[in-house]
Amino acid sequence: VFCDNYLDGGYHVPYAHKGLASGLQLQSYSTKMYEKVSIQSCKGGSMDRKDDYGRLGSKVLYAFIYPNFMINRYGPWMDTNLVLPLGPRRCQVVFDYFLEASLKDDKALIERSLEDSERVQMEDIVLCEGVQRGLESPAYSTGRYAPTVEKAMHHFHSLLHHNLTND
Repeated sequence: VFCDNYLDGGYHVPYAHKGLASGLQLQSYSTKMYEKVSIQSCKGGSMDRKDDYGRLGSKVLYAFIYPNFMINRYGPWMDTNLVLPLGPRRCQVVFDYFLEASLKDDKALIERSLEDSERVQMEDIVLCEGVQRGLESPAYSTGRYAPTVEKAMHHFHSLLHHNLTND
């Protein structure tokens, strides 16, 4: 569920991450797939202030390396997420953070960036836990992918299916 949330083509961002969404030009969101990698990108900066990018920079990148590694790049800030499965319903995510060397002494930027990251992670936890409960409910029924936004999720599921059935 955590990987699916990451790979939904930005679909959940305006609903679950209002703070993050306010610094992105979501209409520019795009997804590209490679053999075992998907890259989602989006222009940074709000539509009202095109030249004021703030912490997010002029472009954000989300790279997923199959099966369980994510790289998030926001301007001078980068974080990685390593997803470790703990069972069919649980995972642990290991976060690491990186900053351009010229900003290593900017305590305010570092603190604000960590707070922003924590906020997004907590919003994702609430979302993922709700999705997991929904998947386990008797009302859940499988459906089709949303072709305009869930390309990376479909790619991930195809790779996972291949590994589970052919290895």
